[in-house]
Amino acid sequence: MFETPFGKIGIVICFDRHMPESIRTCALRGAAWSSCRRRASVPNTDAEPSKPFLWKIRVQAMQNQVAIVMCNRVGKEGDVTFAGQSVVVDPYGNVVSKADDQEQLIIADIDLTQTAAARKQRPFLELRRPEWYD
Repeated sequence: MFETPFGKIGIVICFDRHMPESIRTCALRGAAWSSCRRRASVPNTDAEPSKPFLWKIRVQAMQNQVAIVMCNRVGKEGDVTFAGQSVVVDPYGNVVSKADDQEQLIIADIDLTQTAAARKQRPFLELRRPEWYD
């Protein structure tokens, strides 16, 4: 977690983005938004199709009411092909901006007041009952 002039930011790196606890932990620690760095995809892009990947990010944003900024590089390094597809998703799960598989810079405005508004509308984090999950 990092305190910034814009609010708390949670950082999730690479494979951890697959684990629901990674984004959830950022949200529970007060993150207004979370940043994921997607390091690599396997050379066969069918191994992680773009649509299911995007839905995972969108669902995590909505369930945790946190904006997610996920960046990924493009090109090849050795046997690894980097898929690009960087994306910005708001706390409601809506895609704000999305890159393709080419090198590019995407710029998006993130309304951090949406985090508090989304959490008030759907208090998923407050209604959790982790003591019942074992």
